[in-house]
Amino acid sequence: MGQVNFLGKPGYIATPSAEWNVDRPLGLSFSYLPDEYSIFNTDGDRNIVHFYNVRAGLTSFMEVSLSIAHRPLMSENIGVGDRQLDLRFRLLKEQKYLPAIVLGWTPPGSVAPVLAHDYLVATKNFNTSFGRFTLSGGYGSPYIIKRKNKGDSALDLEIVKKIDFKGSKYLTGFFGGMSYHPFSFGGIMLEYDSQTINAGAYLQPLPWLLLQAHTFEGKEVGFTASAQFPLNFAPRTLRRYEKELE
Repeated sequence: MGQVNFLGKPGYIATPSAEWNVDRPLGLSFSYLPDEYSIFNTDGDRNIVHFYNVRAGLTSFMEVSLSIAHRPLMSENIGVGDRQLDLRFRLLKEQKYLPAIVLGWTPPGSVAPVLAHDYLVATKNFNTSFGRFTLSGGYGSPYIIKRKNKGDSALDLEIVKKIDFKGSKYLTGFFGGMSYHPFSFGGIMLEYDSQTINAGAYLQPLPWLLLQAHTFEGKEVGFTASAQFPLNFAPRTLRRYEKELE
């Protein structure tokens, strides 16, 4: 089970990676982001975010994820919060000398795509005698495609700069991350998310559970808890037969 970012996708803290789980499990995660680093820029210091995420592999080369950004200090005004659907496409499997490459895409059509991000990322793993290193690097588009505020349909779209749309800066430009896994049950992370340098650590107390704590620029602390459950269960009779063979 690999680390996920605060949107529940394979990655580090805020940045994605090209890691890919061939078992296509169902992934569930919860993340807490402090006010200053929550992506949202609403006045009043009420931008603390609770991210709820679900992810599933649909095919061997495509994943879909749904994120809900709940701002508890503003729930009376905005309700549940912003919702977003994202897709990941595996373009290249990791090979001996080549990295894995993944394309991330947010389908257009929303009037307020604050969380939208489109990116290309490459990831390579290096096994050493003192642990495994994972390195990633990518580029996030500085533009988003959104539905016009007074558009007649979901296909009435326009291209705008992220920074010009509610001051959004998430995953704009080059980003990179690395993690060090000295043990099978834990490790540390470091990333540049195109805006800030963040660091964190993770612990895997159970095969299906991952706990992560991180700091943004050494100023604020956030955390993520994620779980993965396999969807390719073998039939009950086959599981019983395999158990008898053990």
